[in-house]
Amino acid sequence: MIKNLNILIFTFLISTCLYPNGIVSGTVIDCKTNLPIPGAEIIINKSQLNQKLKLTDFDGYFELDISDDTKEIFIRYPKYKEIKINISDSKNLGEIILFKRGCKNR
Repeated sequence: MIKNLNILIFTFLISTCLYPNGIVSGTVIDCKTNLPIPGAEIIINKSQLNQKLKLTDFDGYFELDISDDTKEIFIRYPKYKEIKINISDSKNLGEIILFKRGCKNR
């Protein structure tokens, strides 16, 4: 009985450490057309070996599982400027606008 309880506690501790602590979500859109950008790359831990990559869906939407120590994400797409977004307490980033040449910041 004690052995089974120890295994159960160990399994719980491992699963708690392995699973992310939150979800960040948002929609990536074009600066001129305000249309979603499908296939944009969302990157966390860009400069580390444990880098994660996720692509936006057909509607430009993404959700990422993140840990508490994630402070920023990067978003890139061919012919657009890469952007860095700092993660705060708000996990819903709303609309994220990508800019390319000839498109002025709002």
